[in-house]
Amino acid sequence: MRRLLLGLGFALAINLAGPAWAQERPNGFFLTTPLELSSGYDQNFVSGSRAFDDAVTLLTSPTFSWITNTHRSMFSVDYQAEFELFAEHQNLDAWDHAANLHFRHQITSRLSIDGANSFLSTMDPTRRLINSLLLLPRGRYQENAFYTRLAYRMDHKTVLSFRFDNAYTTMVLPPELAGRLDRLGFAGTATLDHTINSHHALSGSYAYLYVHPLETGGINTAAHNVNLGYIYTVNPGLTIRASGGITKAVQSSFTGAAAVDKKLGDVWVSAGYQRYLAFFGGLAPATAPIGPVPFGAGLAPDSIYQVVSMRMWGNLTNRIGLEGNVQRALNGVTPENRGIKSVMVQLRVDYKINDRVTAFTRTEFYGQNVSEFSTFPLSRRRYFVGLDFTLSRAPELTDNPHRHKPLPAGSSQSQQGEAKPQEDR
Repeated sequence: MRRLLLGLGFALAINLAGPAWAQERPNGFFLTTPLELSSGYDQNFVSGSRAFDDAVTLLTSPTFSWITNTHRSMFSVDYQAEFELFAEHQNLDAWDHAANLHFRHQITSRLSIDGANSFLSTMDPTRRLINSLLLLPRGRYQENAFYTRLAYRMDHKTVLSFRFDNAYTTMVLPPELAGRLDRLGFAGTATLDHTINSHHALSGSYAYLYVHPLETGGINTAAHNVNLGYIYTVNPGLTIRASGGITKAVQSSFTGAAAVDKKLGDVWVSAGYQRYLAFFGGLAPATAPIGPVPFGAGLAPDSIYQVVSMRMWGNLTNRIGLEGNVQRALNGVTPENRGIKSVMVQLRVDYKINDRVTAFTRTEFYGQNVSEFSTFPLSRRRYFVGLDFTLSRAPELTDNPHRHKPLPAGSSQSQQGEAKPQEDR
């Protein structure tokens, strides 16, 4: 199987002689991400109750997407596979899965509905769970999250929306920890967004979260959150975001966030601080991609997270691009009242060989001083090099065909944009 997968990767990579193509109307079947082949060294990763070092080869398939559009509706479904192949510990070889479904329908000129379902099955949740500061050992982790939202445009500056979320998570852990991450969660959120003018926007929301542990004897968790957010767009290359609110769960807690997004040439820089309770983050995390389902953070609904983060992404030259992320967090305390401190560092540098092929290097570090899933501190390092092969051009999709082109993933305006009325975009 290992030889077959590697052979398939090289065969697809070589079969690139035909010209790249794109459709003006995004209807039909597409390969929306490149084929990726990389190899490197993973040091001090945890599986079970042991830490391992090993050389690893990763083969990530293109994202296979089917999309259909009309002037009022959009529906898409996609799937991506990842294969992990270990040089020495071949019993750790894995086939991981990620699938998404997304729909949108404009009921009337003022009323619209959209939703999505996201499924993830992985043996390496620390690496695959974007922005999760709960660092986990290797083990089969599965998450299914769904949301649907009804939005009503009250006038050309104000949108009222109601959203329902549902998430289900499970993870295979050692017997003494079995069921610790098996949870079912629901949330309901009402949000009012108001654009004052091209520079100022406000958002107020109320949300209720309920998490039910699936293990016998687990304690249900419920939380209420009231939040107010503000965005100041100084100019297209500089945005200031702030939010504040109160979360009431077992005890009341203040939540808040502040961040600045600045464009320097073709590179975006984002820096900020957040204090939040699991799902109830004041701002979308700086490293979170533009995506429809942010509910997976409900893994730890009773922990206060305090996070300082910085991210850079963009192109240094026509051929060289980078994406870097640093996060330092205090994410809860142990039963002995010891602070759980986490560090996450990720850096990727791309070099565009031609329109089809991009070479890259990727370096990652994951550290945590104490963990309920390990008897020793975590200090994991990964060093990889690889190639991306663009097999076809992906369509450029937005949630609204009348919008301007979105900013890069991670920018505040693109993350907050879904609730803004069409006339102001």
